[in-house]
Amino acid sequence: MKKIIFTIGFISATFFQMLFAQKIVRYDLYVRDTIVNVTGKAKQAIAVNGQIPMPTLTFTGGDTAEIYVHNELNEETSLHWHGIFLPNQYDGVPNLTQMPIKAHSTHLYRFPIIQHGTHWYHSHTGLQEQIGMYGSLILNKKEEPKIPTIPIVLSEWTDIKPENAHRMLHNANDWFAIKKGTTQSYTEAIKQGYFKTKVVNEWKRMNAMDVSDVYYNAFLINGKRENQLSQFKAGDKVKLRISNGGASTYFWLTYSGGKMSVVANDGNDVEPIELID
Repeated sequence: MKKIIFTIGFISATFFQMLFAQKIVRYDLYVRDTIVNVTGKAKQAIAVNGQIPMPTLTFTGGDTAEIYVHNELNEETSLHWHGIFLPNQYDGVPNLTQMPIKAHSTHLYRFPIIQHGTHWYHSHTGLQEQIGMYGSLILNKKEEPKIPTIPIVLSEWTDIKPENAHRMLHNANDWFAIKKGTTQSYTEAIKQGYFKTKVVNEWKRMNAMDVSDVYYNAFLINGKRENQLSQFKAGDKVKLRISNGGASTYFWLTYSGGKMSVVANDGNDVEPIELID
């Protein structure tokens, strides 16, 4: 009799585990050097699975994410999951929460999906994000509305090597301001009553624009200078999951097709707000 009870209990426990077992969703990401031509000049970049931006990773609440990063670069790399709640060792900040992923090695990120919303992921090593290592991270609810969904990643591109752009910012170089038309002369500062501010900023080596102050040769949508969604027609309802993968750019979005509703922000649902251009 005891043997029968044990067998039934064992079967019940196994069934319970199977019923509530988490679904493991696996992605393999191959990080490789590549050459891109965004502005007519061939430049070095980094592609993941042969594409820029990186592949869109999609999960559903309750899933377990298994992401294998195969670093085929001749340098270290890492991936940070922006705004995601996860065990600290998988946060992706090299030499802080994990050791860097060495060249020609593989690293596993494994964490449960306990939230939902539109997020993004990117390299946290050097300035690799600026040359292609950014992508969309979609966390669906278990019961997601049946609406066509389009991930959109906004970013920018400069033909200057990111390391040189970084150096120019540290040197308070005026080249970016000249290209953007944002330089300010002492005459202008005096006329507008900002002479003291101008002097203080000069002493601090702070340029006239200190936010989004890099000049970019192009602004991209899903890695391209323009993107058309010809599969949709007038009257269709579409959910856009928009991520800003830019290094220093704030994007202003408008829509000329009628009403647009904002239903979430930074991965959090909000009371829908209707916007009309």
